[in-house]
Amino acid sequence: MQDPLETVSLNAFERASSPFCNDEERKRLLTFLIVGGGPTSIEFASELYDFLQYDVTRWYPDLAEKYQIIIVEAGEHLLGSFSEALSTYVEKKFVSRNIVTLTGESVQEVKENSVLLKSGNVIPYGVCVWSTGNKELDFVKDLDLQLDRGRIVVDSCLRVLGRESVYAIGDCARIQDLPLAMLAQVANQQGKFLGKSLNRGENLPFKYVNMGSMAQLGTYDAVADLQGGKLSGLSAFIAWRTAYWTYSVSISNKLLIPMYWFKSYWFGRDISKF
Repeated sequence: MQDPLETVSLNAFERASSPFCNDEERKRLLTFLIVGGGPTSIEFASELYDFLQYDVTRWYPDLAEKYQIIIVEAGEHLLGSFSEALSTYVEKKFVSRNIVTLTGESVQEVKENSVLLKSGNVIPYGVCVWSTGNKELDFVKDLDLQLDRGRIVVDSCLRVLGRESVYAIGDCARIQDLPLAMLAQVANQQGKFLGKSLNRGENLPFKYVNMGSMAQLGTYDAVADLQGGKLSGLSAFIAWRTAYWTYSVSISNKLLIPMYWFKSYWFGRDISKF
């Protein structure tokens, strides 16, 4: 079964290959716009580049040099939470891949086929992917609880302020004296901690252990900002894939994931629709 984003990307190439498509429309269709410069956006841009460069263009060779990937980031650098050295490494890597990065820019309005930037520039697109963080759910907003920036305020033991035996963890919660980023590793550690605390009948303060951050940049390349040091290139890629495989929950996934990696490396991605 094909990924929805793969389907949308292939549809853009199919429409752009039509002899009835003019140059302006073809350029719009083959513009892939990514809003946000965090790890999710960087990994998606890298996977998209590999998919288009090494798989799709084999079937559309006449369009191989006509697609464009653009990243819009409000901050001054990509991967703002990483070290400056790793951020610079990623930016140089994207320059070598002809991926356009517009830093210090923010999106003012998203239209059907274009976005309006705060600077006043308009970027037509064929595919737009939004990855700039989470917005609070209406369910959380409607609760009669103390909120801070849309997140439920909890104490150091993850208890909701003003409520007895009510807890909140993950992206919807914000520790009063120690606000943490909305990351999977934070939610994972909070869930394990709260489960043990409830089973033992304890009310101990939660202590977060930063395991570092990683981002894949495509095949054989990645960056890793770890407590023990900073990695880039092949070593970071091995660390990323090792962590990805290790944290896979089921045994079946641990068996299937290396098979998918092997299949993708030797035979390419499957771009058929059936």
